[in-house]
Amino acid sequence: MRRRDFIKRAAVASSALYLPSLLHLDGAEPGPLVVKVAGESPYEITRRAIQELGGMTKFVSKQDIVMVKPNIAWNRTVEQAGNTNPDVVRAIVEMALDAGAKKVIVMDNTTHKAEDSYRRSGVEEAARKAGAEVRFADENREVVFDFKGKVLTRWPVFKDFLEVDKFINVPILKHHGSAGLTIAMKNLYGIIGGNRGKLHRSMGDNIADLAHGFKSHLTVVDAFRILTQNGPTGGRLSDVVMKKTVIASASIMGADAVAADLFGMPPAQLPSLQAAFARGMGDLDLSKIAIKTFTQG
Repeated sequence: MRRRDFIKRAAVASSALYLPSLLHLDGAEPGPLVVKVAGESPYEITRRAIQELGGMTKFVSKQDIVMVKPNIAWNRTVEQAGNTNPDVVRAIVEMALDAGAKKVIVMDNTTHKAEDSYRRSGVEEAARKAGAEVRFADENREVVFDFKGKVLTRWPVFKDFLEVDKFINVPILKHHGSAGLTIAMKNLYGIIGGNRGKLHRSMGDNIADLAHGFKSHLTVVDAFRILTQNGPTGGRLSDVVMKKTVIASASIMGADAVAADLFGMPPAQLPSLQAAFARGMGDLDLSKIAIKTFTQG
């Protein structure tokens, strides 16, 4: 049964409760491959990273409805590195459509005003030009989703993220004052509604529960520019460092672990990765992760 068909059948009109039986991950992910590509063009290194994973057709099937979820939370320019690079988003949208996707949606639940963040980040324009449908989060489309986590259980989620076949997680790597770093697992805060500030308590556990209870089919980490301090909002160009790298994997924990290492933080020091390891989502030891590194000429 296709993912969105399951969601439709499972919907309860009165309570709008969604059960994550098709999305919940049980046990560890076996032998994840993580691809890391460096180069001068964020667009080209994104394409190369996905190709080295086996191509987009490994993740997207014909007629799939695909959700691409960047970080578009902040009213910041590309140079300020507060949001996912629009060229990374453009490459993913194009590749998903070329793989036969029926529709590609780009969406985030922003912190700053959505219209401003979408526009100033460059993501809205890039996504539309690539052929995606761009949506804003609508509180009227919140439903209750059971993440079945150790700390996080039922919480409002925008059903746009549930009514799709494939979910592609596209964070930017940056400093986060509360979480240490925000990468792919933390990027899932953008699928939820409600008072997200409450999840800052036991934040590492909540981040891990989000990622364990809701599946990202493909993770692509934008590390072209990284925000080294004063995140997640940022704003000062002096806080931005050029890494000119994209990291991609089917394993959200594998991608986050390699990205943390690129940032300069040992994965075992990041609370969300510690919690993910405790949930059997992957390994903290980079020597046990299959990492392939390339330079795009």
